[in-house]
Amino acid sequence: IESYLNGEEMEFLQYGRPMYPPHIWQMFMKFVEWWEEYNPTLIEAEVHLFSDELKIAGTCDLVCEINGELWVIDFKTSNHLQTTYDLQAAMYAKCFEECFGKKVDRTGILWLKSSKRSEGKKPGIYQSKGWEIKQIDNIDDNFELFKTIYSLYKLDNPTIEPIYNSYPTKVKL
Repeated sequence: IESYLNGEEMEFLQYGRPMYPPHIWQMFMKFVEWWEEYNPTLIEAEVHLFSDELKIAGTCDLVCEINGELWVIDFKTSNHLQTTYDLQAAMYAKCFEECFGKKVDRTGILWLKSSKRSEGKKPGIYQSKGWEIKQIDNIDDNFELFKTIYSLYKLDNPTIEPIYNSYPTKVKL
């Protein structure tokens, strides 16, 4: 998806051989269908976000504008959506606001393995066969819950530090 958003032409076959497992290509094509259908304006893709206040960081899949609203969207290919995804999206939204000084209007999970069978019939419902956006509108509440859980995590892990590894970029026998 990142390569596609960076303007690269994506091909399933190269010299008659698949470049991706078919189920991966199928989910990618669901993303392309969503992108072409709703025509969002790309703001950031695979953007590294952080919070100096909370000392947290992560990589957000997509920040875009849809119908004049700023969205933070995370892509998921899991069999089921987890409640923690809502908290993750809220954390990305708050980190984006801290990093870029722009308020996020909505967050969502673009689920590329959804069991939806048809397009959404109501305005503001983003779905079609095999994909959907789970909209998460209570960003502030989810962020407060994230901070609470993160505080509990820090109680159990008071000395945890990021792991920094350094590896050579070339080796020779």
